[in-house]
Amino acid sequence: MKAPKTILVPIDMSAYSLVGIQYAQEIAELFDAGIIVLHVDDHHLKSTVPPDPRGRRETITKMVQHLLIDHDLVSHSVQIEVREGSPGVEIVRAAMALGADLIVMSSHGRSGLRHILMGSVAEKVVRLSKVPVLTIKPDEVRELIDITEEDIAHDLHAPI
Repeated sequence: MKAPKTILVPIDMSAYSLVGIQYAQEIAELFDAGIIVLHVDDHHLKSTVPPDPRGRRETITKMVQHLLIDHDLVSHSVQIEVREGSPGVEIVRAAMALGADLIVMSSHGRSGLRHILMGSVAEKVVRLSKVPVLTIKPDEVRELIDITEEDIAHDLHAPI
C-alpha cells in the first residue's frame, strides 16, 4: 500500500459530511499528508448562495471556512476547493486534477425510495474513482463529533 500524500474530503455542508474531515486529519497526521476539503456546488439543488458565479464561489469558500472553524476541524492545515456540477463526477475529476491519493467521505446512509431516486454520491465516487475511497457510515458520526438528534433530524428532512 502506498502512503497517501494528498487526501480529498468532499463535504456537502451537512453534519454527516464533517466526520470525513476528522478521519482525514487522523490519516494525514499518520502519513504527513495534505488535506483538500472539496465542496461541489450542485446548481440543481435549492440554495441561498448568490447566483453570480464569482460571488457564489467566494461565499461557498467562506461558508466552508466558517464550518471548519465553528466545529473546531482545523487542527491540520487544509486547502479549500469549490467546484460546480454533479457531485459524484466532480469529486472524481477533482481527485485526479488535484493529485489526490485517497478520498475520504461520509455516506448519508439513505435507503429505500429516496436512495433510488437520488442515487448515492458515495457509490458513484467508489465506482468511478481511480484512487481508494474510504466511506464513513452515518452511525459512526455521532461518536466523533458533537451532533444532536435535532441536527440529524434537520439534515434528514431538509428540502432537496
